[in-house]
Amino acid sequence: MRNTATRRVPAPEHRIDGHRYRATARVEVTAHAVREFARAVRDFHPAHSSAAAAAELGYPALIAPPTFSSIVLGRVQREILDIVGSGSERARILHADQVIDIGRPLFAGDLLGCDIYFESFRQFGDYDVMAIRSALTAADGTVVQTGSAALLACTGERESVLGEVARRITRRGYAPVDGPAGEAPLPTRAPRPTVRFDELAVGTEIPPGSLLLAHEDLARFAAATGEPVRADAGGTAPGMLQLGLASGYVSNWLGDPGAVTRIHAQFGSFTHSLRIPASGAVAVTLRARVDQLDPRERRATLAIDLRSGGRPLFGYAAAEIRFP
Repeated sequence: MRNTATRRVPAPEHRIDGHRYRATARVEVTAHAVREFARAVRDFHPAHSSAAAAAELGYPALIAPPTFSSIVLGRVQREILDIVGSGSERARILHADQVIDIGRPLFAGDLLGCDIYFESFRQFGDYDVMAIRSALTAADGTVVQTGSAALLACTGERESVLGEVARRITRRGYAPVDGPAGEAPLPTRAPRPTVRFDELAVGTEIPPGSLLLAHEDLARFAAATGEPVRADAGGTAPGMLQLGLASGYVSNWLGDPGAVTRIHAQFGSFTHSLRIPASGAVAVTLRARVDQLDPRERRATLAIDLRSGGRPLFGYAAAEIRFP
């Protein structure tokens, strides 16, 4: 029977609910980083590697894949997990949910700022649950993309570890600021997909895809994003790698990566994890179908299904798309 002794909770001055922090350093989006990330998530749309191909779609520079922001968002989440890592095993900290809202794509040459807003912090039984919203801003301060994530830490009967964030985050290059993080931005560019909205119907399936993932792919993703991975053994594919594979699959079908305006995934428990062996490779299948259509707004929602060995890799995944 579980011990129901009351855990100590953070004092009010150490709570993080409703607090906002701003990264003191900006992140430059380089052409090299765009190309390497696209390669890491198997997104071979020419606008990610050729300035001429990007210009044909009306972009001012190389366009980053839809989940490129996960480089910044992942860094933020790792900073937070590193802060609490001393009080909890990393294997017991779960990335449960991720949403990326895209006002405009990111381009080579962008200089990004990042605000973090801690929307909520709750404790349920042996778990601490933290909801975080991040806003990526352009050099002029305009919010261009936002990311929302839910993190869970299994802490048992010990003192809440996520409460440590309030005590230590300012030592990691973040300064407290007033007000909430920016709202999800509205798309500002007319998309140019090769797929026609009028040819879609609820239930329409897009052509399936398949790929093989090997340990070298983990290392490539780690190099592109800073995600830690052991170089001498197999491992588990990060959820954001899986999401990058899914978004690349969708955007290549569309013909215009900038038509994707939202990516949402619920990462499953261990039963949904994708283990990559130290040698050899595992097969992944990709499928998607039209789940919703909004004729007035000319928007479509695709339900995305990634599987390996017949097992789904997401609890749920979807992409929202704008059409002209």
